[in-house]
Amino acid sequence: MIDLHIIEGGVGKHLQFTALLDALFKKEKRKLALMSACPELFQNDDRVLSSHLHNIDPFRDTFHTFFNNYKNIIFNEPNKTNFLKGKSHIIKYWADMYNVKVDNIAPNFQINKKREKIIQSDILKLGKFILVQFTGGQAIKQNMYNSNNVGRNYKHGQEVINLIKEEIPDLNIIVFSHDNEHEPFFNTTQSIFTDKLDFMILAKYCLSFLCIDSSLQHMCSNKDFNKKGVVLWGTTKPTMYGYEKNCNLVTEHPYAIDIEPKIIVDNFIKLDLQ
Repeated sequence: MIDLHIIEGGVGKHLQFTALLDALFKKEKRKLALMSACPELFQNDDRVLSSHLHNIDPFRDTFHTFFNNYKNIIFNEPNKTNFLKGKSHIIKYWADMYNVKVDNIAPNFQINKKREKIIQSDILKLGKFILVQFTGGQAIKQNMYNSNNVGRNYKHGQEVINLIKEEIPDLNIIVFSHDNEHEPFFNTTQSIFTDKLDFMILAKYCLSFLCIDSSLQHMCSNKDFNKKGVVLWGTTKPTMYGYEKNCNLVTEHPYAIDIEPKIIVDNFIKLDLQ
């Protein structure tokens, strides 16, 4: 029988979990069975045998017909442990919980190759482009959106966009967000891509990215994409959830991102992107 691994959290946390997949695959010597809030993120991964939606209430599975199909139900959750004390990166702590070794903490997800072939011509038409995300916290669109997003959202995204366009007029800027998170941004490029699975593919082709600590950071930091961007940090810390290769700008305010737009754009320009 095979083990079942349960994962909780948002899109970004699920993408971070992919850093463990090679080690877990090697440890179990077989493809993995996963249950999570975002099963679609793993459905094109050749290390995953099955990816179920985490919507089965164990107290209502009267005959335990689902869970009895698995040898062990494994749920290792760093965000309910001493990890919260901030002394370790989530992937290193997670790996210890699973008793595996991970050399590279960057996400290691696999994109949908068939879908990539379908949309590749539309991506190439975009020319030189970057991806930006100033709001987050919604794996799926919800009512009563929290515009503060636990201190992670950035409220001056339009100013940042305007400054970038002044510096690099021919650069296309594509926004990743749900439409209920902010007012429409101007000076951006409208595209046909709205689904997170498509943005995981766009991350492979973008010149760079600029975002808060949310899912776009993890999409663009895939170990095989070789991208470098600017990440804005408020409540959370890059030493816990980020990647050293990026330019991590940390606010002095503990519960909001209080960084001047010009400082952000100056650091973005310093990336010297080609």
